[in-house]
Amino acid sequence: MAGLLWVTGLPVSTPAQTFTVSESSTMTLFGSANVTDWDAEVKTIRGEVVINKDEQANWSEAEASWFEAVNITIPVADIDADSRRMNNNMHDYLEIDDHPEITYSLVEARELVALDNPGFVLTVRGIVTAAGESVEIEHDVEVSEREGGGLTISGSQDLLMTDFGIDPPTAMLGSIRARDEMTIEFELHLE
Repeated sequence: MAGLLWVTGLPVSTPAQTFTVSESSTMTLFGSANVTDWDAEVKTIRGEVVINKDEQANWSEAEASWFEAVNITIPVADIDADSRRMNNNMHDYLEIDDHPEITYSLVEARELVALDNPGFVLTVRGIVTAAGESVEIEHDVEVSEREGGGLTISGSQDLLMTDFGIDPPTAMLGSIRARDEMTIEFELHLE
């Protein structure tokens, strides 16, 4: 009997929930050159987010520790600037033959701040790998619950091409120069 009480007194582990990135998710890259601005749409985003929370817990009680894993994959071939020449250049600079995917992996979810609307801002650290180079970034994302039980994670992040070993492209004998800075804006719908 004592053994039975000891076993039933053990804490029950909470099963992790795995959410997948929906096809309705969006991601866009924005950049500029000395003569024009450019943008490219990410046509395919694959990934999973693992959240470990008690099924009875409400998202208004969310904690950063609930976010155990985030793994996102973007096929380089599915980044579309609506220009064949620009797409070819991006594929070359991202070394598509040797590194056909860009990935993001969560390192740590740290700070969580509740918003006035249903949702919260989460500060995360993660690793972005592109063109064979891995860069650790820290940024904020906004998380909100979707109808039907899914989540939306949205935000933006500034990156430098040179951090990934990419020299900003030039054209017309150097008269057109891309700026090193670019911004990624995303809205991931998780199911």
